[in-house]
Amino acid sequence: MEDVDLNDARAEAALAVAGALVDHVHDSRQHHQGKVKKYPTPPPFIRAVLIIQAWVRRRAFLRSFGSQMGADMDEEILELAPKKPGMSVALNFCRRLKNSRWVNVEREATMVAGLVDAQGGKITMREVSAVVVYYEDKVPSGHLSLQVLQETLDRLVIIAQEALQEQVLQLSTPAEIVQAMDDCIVKFQVPPEREDRVLDQTRHRLKRVVEQVEENIRKMLGDASSTPAIDAVAARFKHDFGPVASVVEEEIQVARVRRVQFLEMELETRWSRPFAGPLPPHSRAARRYEIELGKKNPKVVSFVAEESRHAAALEADLEVELSKLQSKIRDLTKKRLEARARSMIQDYDEKLAEAAGEVQEVIDQAIVNIGPDNKKVTKRARELLSPDAHAAVFALQAEKSADALRAEIALA
Repeated sequence: MEDVDLNDARAEAALAVAGALVDHVHDSRQHHQGKVKKYPTPPPFIRAVLIIQAWVRRRAFLRSFGSQMGADMDEEILELAPKKPGMSVALNFCRRLKNSRWVNVEREATMVAGLVDAQGGKITMREVSAVVVYYEDKVPSGHLSLQVLQETLDRLVIIAQEALQEQVLQLSTPAEIVQAMDDCIVKFQVPPEREDRVLDQTRHRLKRVVEQVEENIRKMLGDASSTPAIDAVAARFKHDFGPVASVVEEEIQVARVRRVQFLEMELETRWSRPFAGPLPPHSRAARRYEIELGKKNPKVVSFVAEESRHAAALEADLEVELSKLQSKIRDLTKKRLEARARSMIQDYDEKLAEAAGEVQEVIDQAIVNIGPDNKKVTKRARELLSPDAHAAVFALQAEKSADALRAEIALA
């Protein structure tokens, strides 16, 4: 029989026992894991109360030995003194987590409720709500402390409600009301679990205001007859509604898309190619399409290019006619200077007057066919017409343009 080393045997036995204990503890923890209650740490107000209590206890103890806080004292007395406030609160929290019954919760809740009620004008709604939430599952439902805390919380909620409702009565747009609600939550420190109570009445008011503003926006949209006007309605909607969602936003988008589709179809079907006839209707249409569809729209680019081509053709025709008349006037002027007989001079003067009248007729026709704001027309009119004729022609054209603009404004 072999000799057995007792030390080795003891070591193996100790190792086996330790392993069994570890397995037992692990299995026990796994079995009770779902049954362990994890209580949250106390809210800031309770922590502040515990710190003050710890500070008062330590100060009273030190004063009983005739010493002040922070003054030099015998180390044996300091060891007997209550812990410093920070350490005392930390130990309190550890004991709470280890055993929730270590603290007399009902007594503590009653004391905290009295302090909360006394500080009702200084403590915030978020802090009071945190205290209520902390104690509501730790003390009986009808406990006096909960009643006092709930009354204090209700009082703060009513103050926030009344302040918000008074402010909202002066507001007329959803964006302003939503901003007022957000400001109220920040100002009164409303916790998420109390927002419904504070904002309930204001949300009803918001719903009514949304309906009124939607009706006004729809009326504006019905009167909008161009994409700039629709864009102005969209800007007004964004200003009035802000983050508030509404079906009117989609209606505005649909109206703009339909207007763009109508204009693009009009570009394709209303105007024959190549352009013919007077230029001003094409020019006005080109400016309108550029404003409503944008200068980079491919169909608008094509239309403007065709309008430029037509303008160049009309300007070329004008130059040809004016060149002929200028040549005629030069010949008549030369012959008049060479004439000696009075009758011939009078005859040439009449022909020159007729030629000047023809020039004015050509300019008048160019103003109608090409437009009074065309640079070529205005330049040639300034060169070839007399000051009186020039003023008369453009004054008449200005009056016609003013009448057309008034009619267009009245129609819009």
